[in-house]
Amino acid sequence: MKRNISDLLDRYPVEDMELGGNTPYSLTRIKEITMKNIHTETKSGKKGFKPAHLLAAAAVAAAFTVSALAAGRLLGGELFGDVFSRGDGSLTPGQVETIDQLVQTFEGRDGSIPAAVTDNGTSITPIAALADENIYYLRLRVETPEGTALPDLDWEWDGACYQLFGPETADHLTLEPAEGAYPADTFGYQLDFRSLSDSEPNDNVKEFVVQFTNLSDDGIALNDGVSKVLTIRGLWTQDSDKGYTPIFTGTFAFDIGLNFQSQAVELDADGLTWRHDLLDYTNTMQAMTLSPLSLSYRVDSTMPENDRISAQVGALKIVLKDGSVFYSESTEYDEQLARYIQEENITLPLTGEPTGVFENYIVFDQPLDLSQVDYVQYGDNKIPVNAG
Repeated sequence: MKRNISDLLDRYPVEDMELGGNTPYSLTRIKEITMKNIHTETKSGKKGFKPAHLLAAAAVAAAFTVSALAAGRLLGGELFGDVFSRGDGSLTPGQVETIDQLVQTFEGRDGSIPAAVTDNGTSITPIAALADENIYYLRLRVETPEGTALPDLDWEWDGACYQLFGPETADHLTLEPAEGAYPADTFGYQLDFRSLSDSEPNDNVKEFVVQFTNLSDDGIALNDGVSKVLTIRGLWTQDSDKGYTPIFTGTFAFDIGLNFQSQAVELDADGLTWRHDLLDYTNTMQAMTLSPLSLSYRVDSTMPENDRISAQVGALKIVLKDGSVFYSESTEYDEQLARYIQEENITLPLTGEPTGVFENYIVFDQPLDLSQVDYVQYGDNKIPVNAG
């Protein structure tokens, strides 16, 4: 799969990023990260990337099942609303209901809620997950021993941020599927991480949202029900000079891969085309899937394969029943591309063998209420969406 994410990472305070290979200029690359003020690390199964080294968990993972929210517990909108409601972008009741339907909470096998792992006096509790095939949000609660404060940190003001991984390989957070679940070197992800504001910012409790963006091959989904063990080895602060200071260390292992549901809708898009006039190539859509968190697509492109410019999906728009546009590919990318071609003295038309079939997806900044979608437009083609 073409993910083209490596040039997204320059704005994140992180070191020892392991991304190998040549990544072509991509017009959709900015759309693949949704949260701002987050901190990033990558493990990719894609052969064109150099995978980060993953270590086996040092302790037996706590076994969890994931169940639907029961009456009396926090609703999904309360658990993940602050992930999506940023700035002046408040969520509609339909969006909140969509989150409520998708969010799953964690239970121990004995039915206890929540289920925590404790090491060296610190407890980490997986509270809830919100996931589809391409994106996985996990809310965690961290409680350190009394006297170890976890204040709010602002990167611009404090020059520091929290990290759920340290500078050494042995300190890295890992997510590992069950042995033999997938072919070798096909499972991969990008990790993004943010701390949440605290009503008591100087106490010893803080909550975080960890985001896994799917970088896997062979159709592997993050919500496929395959066991995936998340191992956290501590919490650090990172300063502006990329210096790490440990707050606590230990081994905290959770199976976060079980029993997820999907609201994905397969769209009737096979055979629809879009033409890129500037670069003189045509895309033919083979498949398109819409979920409340992302849109996936598979495209056959005549774009010549080259190491300078990669094929983009094309003009795509999601229109709601009230006529408003939920998502649209911006024309600014065409303007950026024209400037890039001029600055790099690229000769047109490009030559080479066609790119052929590629797969990718778009992660939304806010959840999509599928019941309010009228159609998805690809080029000049309107694809009706009947999601109830």
